[in-house]
Amino acid sequence: MFGYIKVDQANLLGKEYEAYKGIYCSLCRQLGRDYSVLARFILSYDCTFYAMLALDLAEQPACYRQGRCRFNPLKKCTYADTETAAFSLAAALSVISAFYKLQDDLLDSPWYKRILYYLILPFFARWRRKAARRYPQIDAIVSGMMDDQQKAEHDPDCVLDMAAAPTAKMLSEMCALLTDQLPLRKGLDPDKTKRILSSTGYFIGRWIYLIDAADDFEKDQKQGQFNPFLLSGVDATAEYMEATLNHALSEALLCYGLLEKGRYHRIILNVLQDACVKTQRKIIGEVADKHARTDADSQAPA
Repeated sequence: MFGYIKVDQANLLGKEYEAYKGIYCSLCRQLGRDYSVLARFILSYDCTFYAMLALDLAEQPACYRQGRCRFNPLKKCTYADTETAAFSLAAALSVISAFYKLQDDLLDSPWYKRILYYLILPFFARWRRKAARRYPQIDAIVSGMMDDQQKAEHDPDCVLDMAAAPTAKMLSEMCALLTDQLPLRKGLDPDKTKRILSSTGYFIGRWIYLIDAADDFEKDQKQGQFNPFLLSGVDATAEYMEATLNHALSEALLCYGLLEKGRYHRIILNVLQDACVKTQRKIIGEVADKHARTDADSQAPA
């Protein structure tokens, strides 16, 4: 995963931020329990958001308690205990995504990085096999996304929507999967909730893919790597990037707004309305500044 889906602490109440940290620490603990102490290093904000969304839908609320950090026993932290599969699903998504991302990096990275990746690949492969035995649906969804992404990027007729579709579809299916794996809280119709989650996940996934592309725009341009904003026919300006990202994020918010409010509603809105918008402004601002400097250099007298 990419790490763009996180909270904006400044706009959260203290108890809300403590609840979010409890979910983050609980996912870290779950990775250690299910896979390995080393698996905790792949803990991400994206999968923490996925765990929070699962807990928001679940019938049983999480029970928070104080404990000690598994990495630093001198540090106190909060854990969110639950009998649902929320953290197990998020941990499986973490390790399976990390494995396929590492495989993808092996294809694009310089030789000195590939040496390190080959050394750690057996650990990731073992975690992925364990997760795939427990949740074959997640492995099929993520591996399918990687295959579709490779096909799209090597298609000579690829357009921006085609490039963004695999990630969008993957997160759409992962969000819809929650309705099959969790007992839903009272008042949620399974079929309606699945449709809402599928649409919400699709546009969040589209936004994640496009914000990562905007963030990597200059690097990909210099190195000649694939980037959807560098495709033929795409207006590679900061304004176009911002408009495309705004559309994806606004659609995600509209879809999520159809869901009955849950216990983590305010934190989820904080992620989508505040944190994602701040991240987008920062990245698009950097792209605009680089474009402005390039234009200034090209117009300077020789």
